Amino acid sequence: MEGESPACGICDSRHISKPSTAWCFECNEGLCEECKEHHILNKASKSHGIIPVNELQKLPVSVLQIEESCKSHGDRYQAYCHKYECSCCTKCLLEDHKNCKNLTDINDVVCSIKTSNMLLELEKTIENEIQIARHAVNEQFDRLERELLKELQTIENDKRKKISKLLAYIERKEKEIDGLQISLTIIKQHASDLQTFLVSKQIEHELMDTDSLIQSMQDNNELSDVIISLQTNDLMKSLGNIRKFGEIVVQTSQSDISLVRHKIQQAQANVAGMTKGSPDYQYETIKTADDPCFIVTVKPAEDALKFGLNGQYRLCVTPNGFILEDIENMTPKCCWSYNIVRKFGNRGIDKEFAITVGRRNVLGEGTVAFLCSSKDEPRQISRLARNIMEGMKSKV
Repeated sequence: MEGESPACGICDSRHISKPSTAWCFECNEGLCEECKEHHILNKASKSHGIIPVNELQKLPVSVLQIEESCKSHGDRYQAYCHKYECSCCTKCLLEDHKNCKNLTDINDVVCSIKTSNMLLELEKTIENEIQIARHAVNEQFDRLERELLKELQTIENDKRKKISKLLAYIERKEKEIDGLQISLTIIKQHASDLQTFLVSKQIEHELMDTDSLIQSMQDNNELSDVIISLQTNDLMKSLGNIRKFGEIVVQTSQSDISLVRHKIQQAQANVAGMTKGSPDYQYETIKTADDPCFIVTVKPAEDALKFGLNGQYRLCVTPNGFILEDIENMTPKCCWSYNIVRKFGNRGIDKEFAITVGRRNVLGEGTVAFLCSSKDEPRQISRLARNIMEGMKSKV
């Protein structure tokens, strides 16, 4: 019946098709406007309950499905049995309720039902049940809200800590890169060509490592923007099954990391500019009386291994400091300035001497012992180094 008007029952029995505008619950049929007027004026039906069809369609389906006639016999109800609490037609009274004493005419039962205490009590009971249900629903929603906000706070704090830690790391790397750029400028102005080459190569490796690390972090979405949103639970449509409002969803999106990458690329360009044109740079040893080279063997020890030194090398005593060269291809392994030499002299035997490297050296700090090929070489190295250092001091 919902969504459409039933046909007028009286007109339909006369084979006339007319839509109804009203509904009679007593007759259980629709009435057109003309038949409704006659129905209201008729002495037998003027007390029938009639409502407009549009109001009828607003009634719950459960009400519309209530049968006003006996399900067993199809006749209208005539009495109400208080013993069995059921409505009875004439045939029910004769067959099933002939011995029942507490019977009441159905019209007497229903005439004042809408104002009876029973209906009032029922309405009050329903209102109480609604209040209880509403209170339970509100409590449930309040609990879900508290849990959701607590979960949101936990996730937000966790993400905030990770972001703060990441920002601190990136800021530290940014400062390191700025420091490397400053160092490159100073080295280019004041250091020797070999020192510039060695330090620039080391800085280039550090920049490449930093760039690779940032690229790895970007690939793993560690540098992505974090978007926290609420994915609503589909069970919100069914309140009785709700356990949570929904799930907190954390998404990531690509972020702008051009600042750090730009600094790395800029520093790499500076390093490349300093070494451009000499990718196969080889230190050219000047073999003079004041600038000789000696064949030495690195004594295996912890610091020597830390610096990557093992085996025989050419030790050059130059105005720029001690330089160790690879014997075969004459490429420099490391360079130690005189102003960071802490010890220099014989150690145990005439053929052995040691150099203590200070903190300013790019390789770190430590002591490296060398074995020379002749007894006189340690004294020659010591004398040459002292002469060069004294000559440098006299020029200052």
